[in-house]
Amino acid sequence: MFGWVRNTSTALLARIGKSNRAIRRRAERFGLLPAIMAALVAGVAVAYVAYQVVNRYTPTSDAKAAPLDITKVALTIVAGVGGVVALVIAYRRQRDAEQSRFVARFGAAAAQLGATDVAVRIAGVYAMAGAADETDGLRRQQCIDVLCGYLRLPYTPDLGGNHQTKNIRKYPAADESSPEDEQHFEYRQNDREVRKTIVRVIGEHLRPEAEYSWSASHFDLRTAYLENVDFSGAVFVGAARFDEATFSGDTWFHTAKFNADNGFNAATFTGDTWFNGATFSGTAMFDGVSFGGDAGFIGATFVGAARFDTATVTGDAQFNTATFGGDAWFHTATFARGAWFSGAMFSGTARFDGTTFRANTGFGEATFRGGAWFNKVTFSGSTGFREATFGAKASFDEATFGGDTSFHTATFQGPADFTRLVFAARTSFVSVDFGSERVEFTNPQRWGPPPPEFDWGQDGAGKPGNIEPHDWPPAVNAR
Repeated sequence: MFGWVRNTSTALLARIGKSNRAIRRRAERFGLLPAIMAALVAGVAVAYVAYQVVNRYTPTSDAKAAPLDITKVALTIVAGVGGVVALVIAYRRQRDAEQSRFVARFGAAAAQLGATDVAVRIAGVYAMAGAADETDGLRRQQCIDVLCGYLRLPYTPDLGGNHQTKNIRKYPAADESSPEDEQHFEYRQNDREVRKTIVRVIGEHLRPEAEYSWSASHFDLRTAYLENVDFSGAVFVGAARFDEATFSGDTWFHTAKFNADNGFNAATFTGDTWFNGATFSGTAMFDGVSFGGDAGFIGATFVGAARFDTATVTGDAQFNTATFGGDAWFHTATFARGAWFSGAMFSGTARFDGTTFRANTGFGEATFRGGAWFNKVTFSGSTGFREATFGAKASFDEATFGGDTSFHTATFQGPADFTRLVFAARTSFVSVDFGSERVEFTNPQRWGPPPPEFDWGQDGAGKPGNIEPHDWPPAVNAR
């Protein structure tokens, strides 16, 4: 309930801010003469309404007004209209002055960012941040776009921390009549410090305690090269795009909040990455992402769809107690080491078709309220679905269980499909509640040894009627 209220309030505030910015932009395009005329019309209208109200509710006499009184009223009206015009002119002058100051500060900061000296570039980062802090709306977005654009510039990590500024390569002439070939390669000296400063400044402005919040702005860091990023506790109300970005070193997004759609498609994380406790209110897009170390999403909340299709996790993947409010897509993903979804909640459809789990895997106490699709999945290590709950259809068609597997005390409330699968090691379905819907174990490609354990005998004695095939054990249909 409180989460719904918080999300609704955030969306409402964002909508109001967007409307205010649109009104401000239209006002800025309004010419001075039309603005004065509009002010005059508004002043006359207000005076007319006031006159009608006073005339209606104030006792009057039929006595003729004295010329002096008429003159006073006329002068008062003229003074009021003149005051309105003066206010309009003063406002426009102030606005133009503010625009001029912003242009001057923005230009100076941009020039500093383009300097060759590293100290000047770092000063340019803070100057651009200061320009963003002193304004809002489109102007602030322009400052942020410049900082993000700097991070998207070509960057060579091996040269990021040295003092080299130029590399000249000379090539001998192809023959006596040809000139010598010379190539010049220019580098930004000690650019790593500048880039780290930009990332740190952005992170500080995205946390709730920031004096000037940039959370409502958009951040386009697609294809950027980012080193040791720490966005813990950051709040992204606007769009955040990190598609095809490279995160070098460890990366932290602890308890970060993404209120809009976000993109990490095809991003590369070379070190350990942590999204523990993060909240994704829009669609979380991690298609094709590569995690070179551990990937932590412990306690993360995905309000919308979560897409991890073709993702690769080289280290341990930890989704323990994560909540998936929409559909969760892990098509053909690869988990090279442990993959843990213990206590995870899948409210929508969970799709793991074609996924490869090369080491131990745990879905213990996980809850699947929608369909659970594990077709053609490969579990190479030990696999656990102990106390898992399947609220709708569960399909493991052509799945391969290469290690010890346990569904002990799991619950199937809908139909279940275990057809054409492989049980290559010890497998336990002891104390499983198969419900009343049809559960198929037909045409297995491999049935042990040892054969899977159930609450009934190997001859099928005591097997519930909804378990197929009726002739037990199932006939192996090896390929």
